[in-house]
Amino acid sequence: MQRLTLELPEPLYQQLTRIAELTSQSLEALALQSITGNLPPSVENAPLEMQAELSQMQALSIDRLLEIAQSQIAIAQVERHHLLLERNQLGEISVEEQQELRNLGLAADRMMLKKAFAWSVLRWRGYAMPTLDELPPEE
Repeated sequence: MQRLTLELPEPLYQQLTRIAELTSQSLEALALQSITGNLPPSVENAPLEMQAELSQMQALSIDRLLEIAQSQIAIAQVERHHLLLERNQLGEISVEEQQELRNLGLAADRMMLKKAFAWSVLRWRGYAMPTLDELPPEE
């Protein structure tokens, strides 16, 4: 553990003290929880091959982050993925198609991770998160 001394404005200190009392936590535990919950997203748990790309996303503009967060997989790719999944379940898939299926799945997983990370960075920057009803429909 490392020690950090902070000077807080009196109103913030009083607010933290009241919340600590209401939640039966120490002031230190509440402050640590508040700091931990408000850090920018971490890339440490992401696949190693994506960590650099995700780290760089923290420096992107809000417009670029929104573009990533709202991106969608091309409908042709989605349809091909579904077709290969169905054929795979029936055992009617070639070795090449199995590799294509894996690649399509990995591409979808990578996109979802980038989208989630973009939303996380946006939230950390104070961007108001849309409700599910406000999100554009998936194609």
